[in-house]
Amino acid sequence: MIRREASDSDSHAPAARASQAVGDLQPRYASVARALAADIIGGRRGVGTMLPPEGALCVLFGVSRATVREALRRLRDLGLVEAARGVGTRIIADQPRGNYVLAAQSIADVMGYAGPTRLDITGRDHVVADAALARRLGCAEGAGWCHVSGIRRSENAPIACADLYIAAEFAPIADDPALITTPAYRLIAQKRGIAMTAIRQEIGAIALDAAQAAILGSAPGQPGLHIRRRFYAAGGRLLEATLNVHAAAERFAYTLQLGETSGP
Repeated sequence: MIRREASDSDSHAPAARASQAVGDLQPRYASVARALAADIIGGRRGVGTMLPPEGALCVLFGVSRATVREALRRLRDLGLVEAARGVGTRIIADQPRGNYVLAAQSIADVMGYAGPTRLDITGRDHVVADAALARRLGCAEGAGWCHVSGIRRSENAPIACADLYIAAEFAPIADDPALITTPAYRLIAQKRGIAMTAIRQEIGAIALDAAQAAILGSAPGQPGLHIRRRFYAAGGRLLEATLNVHAAAERFAYTLQLGETSGP
């Protein structure tokens, strides 16, 4: 049985919201995730504080480290916590986010465009992540990044406003001419021998601002898609994060196919 510390201030509402968010599932990781989510939603674990280390959670709930890691992954998917490399797991929200998060099993499915594209680079600079940027990228505050901004085009048509953040240790990649047509994570694998092992992608709806609309041939305030991708090496090492803004409707569509079909 899963064990957790009881509190006289427990209420049914946070537990119910946590159960709804995590899902009424039977695996032990789901029970751990539900208990932690209830504590976060109920205010017993505050935003900005750290969850106990994995080992302590194993003891608290009487489960394996693999179970704890899967529970924490579920909380990250809900937007309640984030992993801070070398620090632990920080609580970043007290309510599950409502964004739709797309999970794909194939990197080709996630990254593929219907035809060749190129990145027209408009700027490069070196940045250190403050609190706001750390939240956007899912990294620790103080981390260094090479920021590459540009416009992604298919033939001559602009399809996205693109911002690439490449880990500072791979700074030469930002100046590599191949970056125009080759993703940074692939160049890192080719030139440094560090393979990408995981990708996380999030898609959300936005209203285009004036600068984005001008680039994408739309009007300010028109709907757009914001796509954030994070590319990880073994051990959760963040190699690259990309932020792409596309015009929605007939100007851009995101299509994902998993499995084989008999038709086109």
